[in-house]
Amino acid sequence: MNRSKEILEAAEYCMRQKGFYQTSIQNIARQANVSVGLIYKYYKNKEAIIEALIKNVVQRMIDSLKDALDNLTHAGKVAHSAHGVVSVDVEKSIVLLIDISAEATRNERIRQIIYDAWQTLKENFIIQEQALNPSLDAEIIQTRLYIMSLIIDGMTIRRYMKQREIDGSVMSFLDVISHDINQNGVA
Repeated sequence: MNRSKEILEAAEYCMRQKGFYQTSIQNIARQANVSVGLIYKYYKNKEAIIEALIKNVVQRMIDSLKDALDNLTHAGKVAHSAHGVVSVDVEKSIVLLIDISAEATRNERIRQIIYDAWQTLKENFIIQEQALNPSLDAEIIQTRLYIMSLIIDGMTIRRYMKQREIDGSVMSFLDVISHDINQNGVA
């Protein structure tokens, strides 16, 4: 593994453990077992680390979504389940992005990085969905994505940030909504 990758893994670990604000370049250097100066050889500042980290997280989410959609396709399923598409790794990535996005309210560069990440995820999702369902309009897919994102983000926040499990009846309700959205194009 190269140093740049080690630094990003250390940054992700630190941010998962301490949060965005409590993670410093010194924490990252200590976790990566490198000097602070070496970090600056690879990354100009904390924002550059965040940008590279978000790009990695987004790519992992895209890969995971692609795998989930491929599995659904091979299984002959069309409707997406509220808990069938989102892996634990994706949920953890969502938590990390939510934590980092809190900085977007104060930092224009982080706001742009988060916006670009969302656009990349959205465009990729639309492309993958249109490959599965060529007759679907991009706006319908975008609406589905928006609704499912709200549901998934809410579930993720409840599970990881509030440390509460999702009740089975809520999951059943969300599956019905998900099924209706995917079958009827409900906006």
